[in-house]
Amino acid sequence: MRAVHAGRLERWLGTEADVISRNMRGWYGGPIPVGMPGTTGLLYAMPDGDFRGTLRAGEFASYRDYQWDALTRAIRRAARRALSQPNMGFSSLSDLISEATTGAKRQDVLISKLGAFNNTAFSASLWNVGNSPLAGGAVTAIPGGEAPTNATAGAMSVTNAAGGDTLHVVSGWMQASSAPNTLLIYDRIFHAGSVLHTTTGNQAVSGVPTRHATTTSPKNFCFLEITGQLGTTAHNATITYTDTVPNAAEAGAATVVTTSSVVTRIPFPLWYYPLNTGDLGLRTVTNIAFSAVSTGTSAVVMGHPLIFLPCPVANIMMPFDGINSMFNLVQILDGACLAMIEMKGVGSTSTYTGQLVLVSG
Repeated sequence: MRAVHAGRLERWLGTEADVISRNMRGWYGGPIPVGMPGTTGLLYAMPDGDFRGTLRAGEFASYRDYQWDALTRAIRRAARRALSQPNMGFSSLSDLISEATTGAKRQDVLISKLGAFNNTAFSASLWNVGNSPLAGGAVTAIPGGEAPTNATAGAMSVTNAAGGDTLHVVSGWMQASSAPNTLLIYDRIFHAGSVLHTTTGNQAVSGVPTRHATTTSPKNFCFLEITGQLGTTAHNATITYTDTVPNAAEAGAATVVTTSSVVTRIPFPLWYYPLNTGDLGLRTVTNIAFSAVSTGTSAVVMGHPLIFLPCPVANIMMPFDGINSMFNLVQILDGACLAMIEMKGVGSTSTYTGQLVLVSG
């Protein structure tokens, strides 16, 4: 894939392009598709912050300009229709369903999340905030933890594909009350709570994920999700894991934990814990250790990234097309626990409202 013209990308998305680029620097798991609002073409965020693919927009105008022009045209068309036709609707509920779906294989997942984190240039988990899906609540403690599914409280409401079909992201819409921000939709494949920042002792993790858990499933990442506000004592986190080769468990680099991190924050510089050179993803987390005694608690979470959803303009719904802008039609595995991470580009809390359209076939 060829590199995307940087000027056109910045013109279309504004500072949101920089938010995604910054959060991909050092990423070890390969390309992640980007849902590009208002245009077609395959676009991927690459490790180290580059973009590759095709961008059929941004040559002359920004997405904000495009949306304003589109809204103006829609109002004119609606006014002309109102003058030339009587009020009318669907002839029946069956007619409406027939127009909207084929074979009852479409799923509409509604999203309404009230973000509680307001720091610029850091990330936070939306797992434990409302309203749709509901907040996930406390997770099963270490060492066992839990491999959550689509039936776990906090997961998006998704039904497994039937009859040997596979489920895919087709399209959707997303809006943020402040911008720029980026959402990452990911499959939450494992989590374990009650990780104590009050000790320097080893804290073992024995539970394992049940999806994206083979040696041929790279991209799995992990992070700490703050569940009880941290103290002011500086400390590092070292996470021991097995990778996708697989090798024996190995300790990753000691990574700075941001002091005074509030609930929901991911206390690392990026949205993931960095792995050792050459590792493309992790299969399990086996141990967590901190370099100094502080206060607070966190959960360790493993995930598999699915799609970036940029929200470059506040209070404007951003459509994305999983067919034309991400032709791979991102697959949702049976039992997937879909959750979200927000990557902040603005220093205020954000409410996210939107919808995912999934189709099995």
